[in-house]
Amino acid sequence: MGLRAEPHHYTLEDPMSSLLGRAFLALRPPSARVPGPLDGFVDSLVQKLENCRAGLSDETLARGAPDVESWALALYEEELPRLRDAIRIEEPHLTREAREELFRKVDDLVRKVVVPGWVRLATRFTPRERNGFYALAESLHGLERAGWALLGMGLGFLVVWAPFIPLWSKEWVLPFTVGGLVFPELRRWLSFRRYEGELNQLVTKADSEIARVDLAYLTETTSVAEREARDDEEARAKARLRAAAGAAEREG
Repeated sequence: MGLRAEPHHYTLEDPMSSLLGRAFLALRPPSARVPGPLDGFVDSLVQKLENCRAGLSDETLARGAPDVESWALALYEEELPRLRDAIRIEEPHLTREAREELFRKVDDLVRKVVVPGWVRLATRFTPRERNGFYALAESLHGLERAGWALLGMGLGFLVVWAPFIPLWSKEWVLPFTVGGLVFPELRRWLSFRRYEGELNQLVTKADSEIARVDLAYLTETTSVAEREARDDEEARAKARLRAAAGAAEREG
């Protein structure tokens, strides 16, 4: 049965950098790592997309989400054999037909939820990352940094001057100036943390859905063949009702 997902690749719930956080997680004992359903398939897929994101060209990004989604789906197609193996190994209690049905449901979830969700986040984040999270073009990064430093200096003078703020030493202007100077690095750090959190949320929701479907198979007493026969009968009944309604309209 699938286990509850634990967001463990992208965030640590404390103010560590991503690089330090991943190093810390890699050193944890194996018993402390809890993979998601199907041996953490969704988590590893998102990690693969992130690892390959450097190869996503600016031209593909400029063409929009459909082209980025096609790029991501091509990477996902490479993982289909591993998904089948994970279902076969993790779900030995299911019949071959049930495992195939589970594969179709997980595949549908990845194609319609996980990949589009990652594309939505990546197409917004990647251009900002490649521009260093600056608002201006690369050639003007120094100018923007200087502007933030001047803004911090001006804010520092305002704080020292304001009579309702008990700071009178002009030395307080220096921390504000330095704060403005390093503001782009702070914005970069916050942007990465937010992006990591959004990736975690995407993985966790997908894992929760897979675990729910997996639990349904464990508690379902009706066989796949019986469910398919029931669905076919319901479809035929609906078709007969539509045919009868059409005949009544023509006679009327």
